[in-house]
Amino acid sequence: MTPAETGGVPLVACLAGQRVVCVGGGPVAAAKALPLLDAGADLLVVAPTAVEGIRAAAVAGRLRWERRVYAAGDLDRALLALAATADPGVNARVAAEAARRPCLCVRVDSGAAATASFAAAVRRGPLTIAVSTDGRAPVLSRWLRQRLEAEYGPEWGELAALLGELRASPEVEAAMAGLDAAGRARRWRAALDALLAGGAPSPDRAAALARLGAAPGPPISSSRD
Repeated sequence: MTPAETGGVPLVACLAGQRVVCVGGGPVAAAKALPLLDAGADLLVVAPTAVEGIRAAAVAGRLRWERRVYAAGDLDRALLALAATADPGVNARVAAEAARRPCLCVRVDSGAAATASFAAAVRRGPLTIAVSTDGRAPVLSRWLRQRLEAEYGPEWGELAALLGELRASPEVEAAMAGLDAAGRARRWRAALDALLAGGAPSPDRAAALARLGAAPGPPISSSRD
């Protein structure tokens, strides 16, 4: 079954060191494949010709480009395949091979026939906000992403980074060591309320620490538990 038939499951995947095979070297293939390099993917591009972005990445050693047409067996050891050619027949063959393997497949020509799809994502540091229509309406996903890009600026990524720093802090862990899960959740909600007190993210680490019980003064519970 495809995501279009059952509804996809949102998933953040770690691709560092994982084999990804992109069949196709045009602008659409590049737009889908090249961002995966930043995630550390082991990227193989199979295409007779390729756009400048792919060629440059190959010259720089960031990916491997095999200048030929797709052949059965190209998806060996791949975790993810991108069927990104202008030929629906080739894309169908790539998808069919992926289905015979433990390999997910994104089809640029038919999201309904794929086993995976890319969400339209807004990235702000460690914060990712993603929108998906399970491949049915990419134009809507892009429109919503643009709205989210305008609404959530870099300060939201800074907020996520600060919360991550606090979560890893030994002083915070010590302050909440005796609390049960519900008590810890209340403290974290109170800290978030403090960081959003002005209606927008604020890097007020001291206020967050106070509400987490890791600074002088009693912890303050959230009014919206």
